[in-house]
Amino acid sequence: MAEKRVRANPSPRLLCGICFALCFFTFMLIEAYVNERCAVVLGSSSVNSVYTFGLVCTGAGFLSFSLLRKACKTERSRKAALIVVGALCLAAAAVLLIADQPAVFLASATAALLLTGHIGGCVYYDTAMCFAGSRYTGRVIGAGMAAPIVLQFVVQNLISQSVVFMVGIFLSVALVMLFVIRVPRNWIPEKPVQSFSDDRKYRKTAIALVAAVVLMSLVAGMIDSVLTAFNAERSYNIYSGVRLFYALGLVLAGFIADVKERKYLPLATVCAILVSSVCMFFLSEEVGYFAGTALMYLYSGFYVIFLTVMFLDFAPKSKCPELWAGMGRIVRSLTVAATILPALSIYDAVGSTALAVGSCLISIGILLVLLPYIARAVTASEQIEEIPAQQEILSQERLQLYAERCSLTPRETEVLERLLTTDDDLQEIADSLFISRRMVQRHVSSIYEKAETKTRVGLLRNYMSFTVD
Repeated sequence: MAEKRVRANPSPRLLCGICFALCFFTFMLIEAYVNERCAVVLGSSSVNSVYTFGLVCTGAGFLSFSLLRKACKTERSRKAALIVVGALCLAAAAVLLIADQPAVFLASATAALLLTGHIGGCVYYDTAMCFAGSRYTGRVIGAGMAAPIVLQFVVQNLISQSVVFMVGIFLSVALVMLFVIRVPRNWIPEKPVQSFSDDRKYRKTAIALVAAVVLMSLVAGMIDSVLTAFNAERSYNIYSGVRLFYALGLVLAGFIADVKERKYLPLATVCAILVSSVCMFFLSEEVGYFAGTALMYLYSGFYVIFLTVMFLDFAPKSKCPELWAGMGRIVRSLTVAATILPALSIYDAVGSTALAVGSCLISIGILLVLLPYIARAVTASEQIEEIPAQQEILSQERLQLYAERCSLTPRETEVLERLLTTDDDLQEIADSLFISRRMVQRHVSSIYEKAETKTRVGLLRNYMSFTVD
């Protein structure tokens, strides 16, 4: 019986990826429903203003998570706070479903978006810490975001009843809360991995990432303002089949993100931005609307993967991971909120040409900010023959030194290598080494004891600290 229970334990990264997808689905449904209800309750002319305010609420929600986590010192108090947040979020969504008065609608929409942002901050933090050092972060995040896009398309185009629409939100919030409350805390290491050798490099990286996301968000805000207005006026339906290009962009960017440890993601994102700038010329013409929107959604996929994955990577290495894990979303929300109304005014005054030119100029700024990352990707392709072999030798040397420091046996060193370099579970490790699962369990227990840790994540963190030192 005990053996069956061990085998039934799911992978923490798999569950964390599912939770991330559910959280993203919840956010999209609430955001879309707020805009839809706003057009009914307040009129289509108010949608952009409410959308802008909603973005501010979302950013504030992400910020509130880091503040609450600092305020709650014990794990019990943190879980209690999350239970309260989840319950209030469900209550706000229920009120939003029936709100007909402007004041009630605005209050429930504010609460729903703020609390959803808070839950998102928690999920992003758990994801960043759980996926620290993983080679599959981009693919998991890309697929985890693309699946809700497709599901949202089905919900909003094939299911017309608002009650059924809101049931999706209730179920998503409930499942997300179940995960973040029930997840074993040893899956999420409490202390981050400090890998920046000096504060100067830490600050330089943080500033570059924030600046890049700000500029990308300016482009996204320009396009968002026009499309949201079109959708509110029923000129075009932004949730039609063209939105599936968003899912395509997310999946493509997710795979590119995992190639050579993010080396090509900045370059691919800049290329997507330059191509998407063309879409602004097509948005005012019904014939070219589909092509322009498809380009915009493809860019959005790369842009969202960049601001998500790059900060998820940065967070475990930072001094405040609970804040930096969701910093991409915070910067995106506040920047797009500041862009939407001015961009719409410019569009109404002079048309799409001015926005297209502005988008191209901003793209040049993004190129300059990300130039060091892009240069690294270009030079990496020139050294493709010699560098991987050299890195492999150095990696093996570090692994052997770590094994010697922990006094591991040769077999334990083989198990250690698979624990650190793969996401294989115990049975898969046993199969690859041609030994029994029970023997692998014994080796793992011995490795944990010698490394003075209790979890696989803790072992990875211990090893990363050793290699930095």
